[in-house]
Amino acid sequence: MVARAVVVAVCGSPGAGKTTVARAVAGRLGVPCLTRDEVKVGLGLSGATIGAGRQLRFAEEFFVAGGAVSERAEEVMVEAAGVLAAGGVSFVVESSVVSERLVGVLVGAGARVLAVWVVARDAVIGERLRGRAAGGGAVDRQLAEASRRGELRESVFEPAAGVTAVVRVDTSDRSSPDVVAVVSAFGDLVGED
Repeated sequence: MVARAVVVAVCGSPGAGKTTVARAVAGRLGVPCLTRDEVKVGLGLSGATIGAGRQLRFAEEFFVAGGAVSERAEEVMVEAAGVLAAGGVSFVVESSVVSERLVGVLVGAGARVLAVWVVARDAVIGERLRGRAAGGGAVDRQLAEASRRGELRESVFEPAAGVTAVVRVDTSDRSSPDVVAVVSAFGDLVGED
C-alpha cells in the first residue's frame, strides 16, 4: 500500500517570497522541492544555442511571462507533481498560482494539499521586483512594471478551491520566512493517516 502524500503547494505574487518560503519548508520537512521556474530554466536550456562570444542564447519566448515555455513548464510541473503524489511522495511544489488543474491532479492522485499563500505588502513586492529588474532580466522588468501598475493584486494568487488546508505566510517584515505554522499544518495532515 502506498502512503498518502501531503503536498505543500506554495503560491503568491512574484516578489512575495514564495521560492524562499518553499525552500525553507522543504528544508525543514526534509522533502523534495519542485519549482516552476527551475522547470522553465531546464526547458529553456534544452532549446538554447551558443551565440557569438560563446554566450548562451535562449529562445526569445523564454523571457515572456506566460509564453510557450512558461506554459510548457507548468504542464511538466503538474505532470511531475501527479507522478510524485501517486507514488506517495510528500513534497513541496511552488508556482505563482495553485491552479485548479494542479489541485485536481494532486487530489486525483490521493494527496492532501496544503496550500501556502505567500503574501507581502505591495510596496515590499514592488521594491523586491525593482531590485531584480536592476539585474537586467527581461521578465523581472515586465513584472516590476506590472507591480507598478497595480496588476499583481494579492487576490490574483489565491489558491484554487479543493485544497485540504491553507496557511498564509506574510514575508513583508522578514528576511527569512517564519514557516512554523506551515510545518505544524503539515504535521497535522500527516497525522490524519
